[in-house]
Amino acid sequence: MSTDFDAIIIGGGPAGSTAASLLAIEGKHVLLLEREVFPRTHVGESLLPASLPIFDALGIREKISNAGFVEKYGAAMVWGNTREIWSWLFAETKGPYEHSYQVTRPEFDQILLENAGSKGAVVKENCQVLRPLVDDTGTVTGVEYFDEQQNLQTASAPITIDASGQQTLFANFFGLKNWDNDFRHLALYGYYTGGDHLQPPDQGSILIESYENGWAWKIPLHKGKSSVGLVLDEAWGQEKIKQFGTDALFAGEIDKLVEIKSLLNSATFDGETILIKDWSYLTKQMTGDGYILVGDAACFIDPLFSSGVHLALQGGVRAAAYAVTLLEDPQLARSAARQYEATYRRRYGYFHELARLFYGSNSSLKSQFWTERTISADDWSTQSREEFVNIVAGNSPEGYERVVIEQGHAPETFVTAIQTAEIERVNRATKSQDLNNQQLVEGIPQLIEGARLVKGAVLGSHKYELGYLLQTDQRPEGYPVITPIALLLNLCDGKRTVEQIAGEMEDHLSPDGKEIVTMVVEAVRNLLADGLVHLAAD
Repeated sequence: MSTDFDAIIIGGGPAGSTAASLLAIEGKHVLLLEREVFPRTHVGESLLPASLPIFDALGIREKISNAGFVEKYGAAMVWGNTREIWSWLFAETKGPYEHSYQVTRPEFDQILLENAGSKGAVVKENCQVLRPLVDDTGTVTGVEYFDEQQNLQTASAPITIDASGQQTLFANFFGLKNWDNDFRHLALYGYYTGGDHLQPPDQGSILIESYENGWAWKIPLHKGKSSVGLVLDEAWGQEKIKQFGTDALFAGEIDKLVEIKSLLNSATFDGETILIKDWSYLTKQMTGDGYILVGDAACFIDPLFSSGVHLALQGGVRAAAYAVTLLEDPQLARSAARQYEATYRRRYGYFHELARLFYGSNSSLKSQFWTERTISADDWSTQSREEFVNIVAGNSPEGYERVVIEQGHAPETFVTAIQTAEIERVNRATKSQDLNNQQLVEGIPQLIEGARLVKGAVLGSHKYELGYLLQTDQRPEGYPVITPIALLLNLCDGKRTVEQIAGEMEDHLSPDGKEIVTMVVEAVRNLLADGLVHLAAD
């Protein structure tokens, strides 16, 4: 069947524009359909540092840096066991980036969309996609849409990327959306001009303040603006909106705040209160025959940790990689789809559990809103929390998890699990360092129980490639490993010593046997510390 494009993308927000740019860079013929005309208002101004390398990949780092956006070095909160402001900085994570940005979404999104066009994507605004086109086999072959003149059109492609945001076009069409019972919230927000910000070093930080009926944010933006919003219980908020209207409810709840209200005393409200409903959800599947979901079209989680844009950008990178793989290596595409979905769900699950912990550990307020969100000990006793516990116990990329535990009242079972994971990690690292080289040379390494090395799709440069994955019971989709480590792991069968393994690897890596022994010893030492192998003698 002839097709009009290599790929069709629905939506020009961060996820869609990112995917379109990367596909165009790879020489693919891409159509991006956006229902609105940019610039347009959108919430979600607070970014995470992990998004900065994506700007590099898109070639827009300089534009973002020169746009005048406020630099964000962390966050400040009134949350947990005290009503005092406490803060944390990205620098505390010891990651490569110490700041992100507080962006105005009309400007930020337009930079991304224009970049897609400049890279070669066909970008059409004011085009409303109506539905996917599906053939007799159930495969999506394209879309039906109204063009700029409101004429009905169709376009076809081997892959359609749904980045339609909370419109969730494909999820609604295929019945894929599952609402999240943990976060039945709605948001009211608006913009202020003037006013004050926090004192250095928190002047660029988002301020999050919990109060009796929910929580509020204040984000400092450039040009003297601030984004201010409220997150409320959905049922309670809807009832109050019926009674008072959105404007009166918003003003009345802002007046109940302490810290944020004090910063807005000399500010002027810009006059429009915006309501967001249909809060948190997760789709049953994110990939299917001929399509893939990304960004808010795949899932949406409570905005407590500013994860939405980051997940969208990261998802756009992976969605583009999947599309390139489908077009160039269809046999690898199914494995790539599994990797895409597993990775996306793992990142969503991480932010989801962190938000649950944060809501449940806020013990400084005893109102109905917070009482209903208290986490019981049983909520943290299941094995499904194991990876989250292990990430928090280590040096996670976000970095604020430790502060959550220290500032809040986490369930005792969770704190115990964290402590146990930390002790085990320290013990493994100490034990591996205490072993001298001779002991390791004579040691017999073996993969932990349930671990297996398999071939599968691994995210490479702009596409998935055939590589090696170390699957464990904790992470069934697998850890990607480079070829030399894969060779080493394949030889860790509980029968060979490190010296024997080095001998078998010699022909693959280097003619210098002494160098190989040193490399293998250090690699095994690190694998022992990570808990992926153990010595058979143990």
